[in-house]
Amino acid sequence: MRALRVSIPGEFYDSQIYDGRLYLWGIDGSFLTIDWNLLVDKISIPKELKTALSFSLQYGDNLYRNLLMQDLEVKQLMQYKFQKLSELAIELDQRDLNNSVIGQQDNPFPFPHADSAVHYKTIYAGGQSGVSALSCSVGRGRKQSIEPAKRLFDMPTLSISASHLTLAVAAGNEGLFDYSLISNNTRKHGEPRQLSDKHCNLARWLYPSIFGSSYFNEGYFADFKESKRSRARKEQLSQNFVQLVLPKTSETSLFEEDENERSVRKSKREFKGLISSKEIFSGSKLDENRISEGDSTFTWGVQDKICSITGSSIKLAGYTSQSKPNQQKFNDLGFVKMDELSGEIISADSSLFGVVIEKENGLLIINSSLESQFLEGEPVNWRVFPRSISYTNQLHVVYEDALHIYSFNHDYFVDQSTKKMGISVASAKN
Repeated sequence: MRALRVSIPGEFYDSQIYDGRLYLWGIDGSFLTIDWNLLVDKISIPKELKTALSFSLQYGDNLYRNLLMQDLEVKQLMQYKFQKLSELAIELDQRDLNNSVIGQQDNPFPFPHADSAVHYKTIYAGGQSGVSALSCSVGRGRKQSIEPAKRLFDMPTLSISASHLTLAVAAGNEGLFDYSLISNNTRKHGEPRQLSDKHCNLARWLYPSIFGSSYFNEGYFADFKESKRSRARKEQLSQNFVQLVLPKTSETSLFEEDENERSVRKSKREFKGLISSKEIFSGSKLDENRISEGDSTFTWGVQDKICSITGSSIKLAGYTSQSKPNQQKFNDLGFVKMDELSGEIISADSSLFGVVIEKENGLLIINSSLESQFLEGEPVNWRVFPRSISYTNQLHVVYEDALHIYSFNHDYFVDQSTKKMGISVASAKN
């Protein structure tokens, strides 16, 4: 099944989508907050496809747990509607975008940034000047100039990822760090903690643990153990976090948290050490004779899976966060061979619908049905949203003249317990 593509005109260099809002960073130094639901309502399509469009763009995880999908007739009908939807060319015009703007102001973050993330209704952006934070509720008036985002630390940053009230930070030659978004009795807020001094250009979460990827090494796993917190500690964390991240304005009361965020407050993380990717894949069944000495390797991990590209193959390892005594943390999931993988790999990431691999001349998507799609052309930026509530099926690709939003809807019909490519639904919210 093809992915649905929605094209939004404009010169942007980054995007985020969260809680019904689309955030766009403009090349001209602007920062737009878009009412995403209003913008979707402006899309003109046949009436019989409207529901499928809502699932595609607004309620991306709803059908995974929808009892109606257990009815074979309903399932086949939805497959047909998604297929018909994907055949449409949806291009929004500038007027539609302008009429959906609910906030337009100067970019409150240092320009340009290397990466961004959203966590607990707070936007984070990181780059050469460090990492800054801004509440999602600030600056929602049209053409409003607001105060700069709050600087958290000054360390140059290539990649950030947020979970467990913590930022995972890839800092290039300085290595992999994490940064607590709350203060505690042993370590005051303000100092990133180094987990490894090995080069790292991409950081991603696997439950409470973090995987650091690099162009210059095979990547490594920062192992954390998670344990429960007391209720009193939970309440203290909640108060400290609100005071830290949200500015003292009348809009502070807008702070809310979803079920996943509340569960995070009940736990704490303890760093256990580093595990090399060579150790993780020591049980791989991939025939090493197939691999040439000149083949480059890029390894990354998200939630329940770690992927390692070597030559034209992707080795796969499953990860279990709550392993029992004598139970392995990692298990061999075999490998997937794709001729399109050959050549230099720049970066990669995973979501529910599959994996996205950045190459020199475009993006290669291998979906959870093991079908491939290649998007030609070098993107300005791109990102997926595996930990979001409603947008797990989306891929955002920023080009010089437009933002292309791809919605992958095949994964609703894939057996989540056996799929190789893409993370499982059960792991996405943990």
